[in-house]
Amino acid sequence: MVVDDKWNHDWALYAGDRFVTMGTLYEISEHTGISLDSLKIYSRKYHKTHFPNGKALVRIEDEEDLV
Repeated sequence: MVVDDKWNHDWALYAGDRFVTMGTLYEISEHTGISLDSLKIYSRKYHKTHFPNGKALVRIEDEEDLV
């Protein structure tokens, strides 16, 4: 599967309020066994609002991303 530049950042994976792991999508997928497609779904606003206690993928932004 090809992951475009939007996904080549650091992410943090949470299960409810519990921190699971952080890294790139590939690293998180390898560590948890969760597919890349599922991880992308966990990052969507719809998923976060409809499943507030489920898994959530949050992008970690660098200072240079904010400028």
